[in-house]
Amino acid sequence: MARKDWSNAGHRLADDPSYKELCEIQTRLKNGELDQLEFASQVVDGFPLERDSCYGSPWIVHAVSSGSLQSVKWMIEKGVNLQPICTDGYPPVIRCIEVEGPEKYQILSLLIDAGADINERGINGWTPLHVAAVRDDEASMRILLEGGADRTITTKIDDDATAEEEARNLGHRKSADFIAGFGS
Repeated sequence: MARKDWSNAGHRLADDPSYKELCEIQTRLKNGELDQLEFASQVVDGFPLERDSCYGSPWIVHAVSSGSLQSVKWMIEKGVNLQPICTDGYPPVIRCIEVEGPEKYQILSLLIDAGADINERGINGWTPLHVAAVRDDEASMRILLEGGADRTITTKIDDDATAEEEARNLGHRKSADFIAGFGS
């Protein structure tokens, strides 16, 4: 069997027009350059409603990853699907919890207010509450629970644990206690 030569993989990717397009749009998303995003929506097939042509990821996930509230708001106003199929296990709400940045919690609230599924399963069958709990992200847990996140949903793998149980099992006692005591 012949071995694949990966020595130029990075160089080949950098020369790929779809990769260049993705990088340009990601920069504009991060900077909240709405006039440039509007222009891109007119010249790039499927932007912002569908998926990038490089990796096949939903554009809304790229917007959330950018950490720009303005860009996410623009996409929601364009009518993007907030429950796209994400084969990597990171739908928009879970991706938001993974992002660090000054507008993270505003973006999370915006997604919830716009109708994103706060109980959508992602990586490991976890819900956004599971992810926030094991990240010890109390602010995200509060936003999710206030938004109606279901604490009784269990994973579909391992121990079929709720977010509270998973946090406790993985040594995140403070998060588990926060979920258990929320609203009481």
